[in-house]
Amino acid sequence: MVATWKLKAVDELAQKMSKSKTVGLVNVSKIPSSQLQQMRKSLRGKAELKVAKSSILRKACDKAELGKLSDHVQGQVCVVMADTDAFKLSKLMKTTRTTAPAKPGSIAEKDIIIPAGDTPFKPGPIIGDLQKVGIKAKIQGGKIVVTDDSQVVKKGGIISADLANVLSRLGIQPVELGLNIKSAYESGMLYPGDVLSIDTEKVIADMVTGRALALNLAYNAGIYNKETNKLFLLKAFTQAMSLAINTGVVNKETIATLLSKANMQMQSVASAASGDALASAAAPAEEKKEDGKTEEDAASGLASLFG
Repeated sequence: MVATWKLKAVDELAQKMSKSKTVGLVNVSKIPSSQLQQMRKSLRGKAELKVAKSSILRKACDKAELGKLSDHVQGQVCVVMADTDAFKLSKLMKTTRTTAPAKPGSIAEKDIIIPAGDTPFKPGPIIGDLQKVGIKAKIQGGKIVVTDDSQVVKKGGIISADLANVLSRLGIQPVELGLNIKSAYESGMLYPGDVLSIDTEKVIADMVTGRALALNLAYNAGIYNKETNKLFLLKAFTQAMSLAINTGVVNKETIATLLSKANMQMQSVASAASGDALASAAAPAEEKKEDGKTEEDAASGLASLFG
């Protein structure tokens, strides 16, 4: 016979699931209880995180008629409920990510590099511990400093007990913890976690690019719709304006351009006329100067004849 408290727990959880727009399952196998509590507090008012035994979760999912969500209750999971869609809930879960100290034997999720610089340690045996795990360190100016950036473990490598101890003493927390949706049920649809994990910014950027390409194709193909009509109207207006201006058609649209064109032509003519006037004024002086030189030459010639 099933215990009364289990039946009550199933009923209460099933009721909450039925009232929620989206119900998801998250893996909590590597998250310490203290940090799980902090994550739960961070979600308060946005989503409700409920921890329960797997058997209770499965029965509650079935009683709330959440499709085959109960089939995904495997391992250490908890249920999250929210009045938002599955994609927004998945994105909300990513905000719970935090860091934690490394444990001996854990797998590095990324390359761990100790940057060059000062350490909080005074000269002592600790320098040997640093060097033992591959950190390039020495005593300088009465303190221990890391002389070069030191990669102590690669992504996928095992973090040793010695390295975990050194990282903890350096205040480095290389482990990332967070809640990730394994699967979620919304409005009759069951979404796997990898489908929900999308880059929203990239999707929006791709949509903007796609729209621009589609608009360009439709415009060049002469397809008329509410998006391209304004482009065709702008093109027609521009061509009509060009034709009207070149043929001298005067109206409220062309008058400003025609007046501006006439003003430029007037200035060009005035500039040319001014140049001609200056050239004409300078010409007589040149002629007089040339004539004067001719008379002197003639007088000199006559004088030589009667010399």
